[in-house]
Amino acid sequence: MHHKVTVTAYHPDSTVCPPDHTYTTSNRPPTEGCAGRERFIASCRCGTWTGTPSATKGYAAEMGRRHRARYVQPRTAVRRTPN
Repeated sequence: MHHKVTVTAYHPDSTVCPPDHTYTTSNRPPTEGCAGRERFIASCRCGTWTGTPSATKGYAAEMGRRHRARYVQPRTAVRRTPN
């Protein structure tokens, strides 16, 4: 099963805030007509996990990393033998 996490931003009216809407670090919208980003939700492509709403994109992404860490096996280092 493939685990790819996506973080989506939402307006206060629960519509998706597209990535092309510009915003400030306080999530206030300089894009005309944008209501601002109220929350971020991370979800996994596996279909079995969706994070809880977060006020910041960074925290939502961190919840996604924690989800992936439970399932993705760390890569092992390849040992090279001297010639």
